[in-house]
Amino acid sequence: MKPKAKKPKITLASETKRKIFHLVFGTLILLLVYFAGTTLSFIVIGELAIIGTAISLLLARGYKIPFLKKIVEGVERKNEKRFPGKAAIYFFISALAVIFVFHDTPMIILAALSVQVYADTAAAIMGQRYGRTKILMNKTYKGSFACFIVAAICVSFFYPIHIALITALIAAIVELIPVDDNLWVPLFAATTIRLLL
Repeated sequence: MKPKAKKPKITLASETKRKIFHLVFGTLILLLVYFAGTTLSFIVIGELAIIGTAISLLLARGYKIPFLKKIVEGVERKNEKRFPGKAAIYFFISALAVIFVFHDTPMIILAALSVQVYADTAAAIMGQRYGRTKILMNKTYKGSFACFIVAAICVSFFYPIHIALITALIAAIVELIPVDDNLWVPLFAATTIRLLL
C-alpha cells in the first residue's frame, strides 16, 4: 500500500510574499477603477485576464518564459503548479463580473474589491502566523476574525457601519468555506451591499 502524498506545507514566509504581491497588485486594480472609471477599467482588466490566461496555459504546458516563470513560481503555492497564476486570473474574472453588474455604482465595486484585496490578505497572514484552532480545511478562527475586522473597516469607508458589519460577516463566511475566495468574495460582498442599500 502506497503512503499518502503529503500536502505541500505553506510557510509563513512564502505566504507573506504571495500576499504582498496580492496586496500591491490588488491596490493597483483599485486605483485603476477609482481614477479611470468603470468602462476603461473593464477593458483593461479584461485584457489582463486574457493575457494572464494565455501565459498560464503556456507555463502549464512547460513553455519557458524566464522572467514571468520566476515571478509566478515566487508567489504561487506549490499545489497550484497545474494552474499558474490561478489566484490573479480568478480575481480578474471576479472584478470583471462585479464591474459589469454594478457599473452604475462605483462605490460598490471599490468596496467589494477592497474586501478581497485587504481582508483576504489579513486572513491568510494572521491565520498562518497566529492561527492554531482550525475551523474548516486550513482555515482558522483568528484568520477568519482578521478577515471580518478588515472587511468591516474597508466597507465602512464607503457605507454605514451596519452595512459594513453585515458585508464583512458574509465575506468572512465565504472566505471560510472551501471555494475560491478570489472568485466569490467580491461577488458576495457586492451583492450584499446592493441588497442592504
